Amino acid sequence: MPLVTPAALTFHEVSKSYPSAAGGVLHALREATCEVPQGRVVAIIGRSGSGKSTFLHLAAGIDAPTSGTVRIDGHDLARMGEHERTRLRRDAVGLVFQFFHLLPHLTVQDNVVLPAMIAGDRGARLAASRARARELLGRVGLEGRAGDAVDKLSGGEMQRVAICRALLRRPRILLADEPTGNLDDDNGRRVMDLLLALVREERGTLVYVTHSRDLAGRADERWRIHSGVLELGADP
Repeated sequence: MPLVTPAALTFHEVSKSYPSAAGGVLHALREATCEVPQGRVVAIIGRSGSGKSTFLHLAAGIDAPTSGTVRIDGHDLARMGEHERTRLRRDAVGLVFQFFHLLPHLTVQDNVVLPAMIAGDRGARLAASRARARELLGRVGLEGRAGDAVDKLSGGEMQRVAICRALLRRPRILLADEPTGNLDDDNGRRVMDLLLALVREERGTLVYVTHSRDLAGRADERWRIHSGVLELGADP
């Protein structure tokens, strides 16, 4: 029988609640059930405070659900220890944020290679990561800036570096939280063009949060979160 490839991401009746300042309960996500097959691009839209970032934090294993099951690449996060979850997140999940989170004391290339350094890669493995970083930088038009300090880059260039860093270890799923939210419209479109092109070239999986209906319309699927409720198949 052919092998069945697990979905890149699965939620089953996932809820997340927090104590509110008034002494009650804030329901950030309510019994969300969804599946992101490998190779799909999904956009999530919704107003500020609707639960979009909570969804991504749960999907990345950064936060744990109050109830329900989250699986990354078939692995049930609740059945894993903290060390196992950290390793899975490091190897299987790529993260892109609205604010680039680059380290100013490192060069452009070293910022891209940082996940390999954190993982403890040495020798041939680290050399392979450096080669991968140079390849990715070339694909986003920054091959000539590899040795520069990141504070010499524009905002759009910084986000391109952040995308390369997220893709370095060929993650099973890439999660992007408002990846163009800190850029002007022109740079935002260019960065989104590159992000989608790179993900599709590498046959990757992408879930991105955006407030822009135009950017959401470029995904294979569009979902909406409203007051913590996830709705699949939203109109662009």
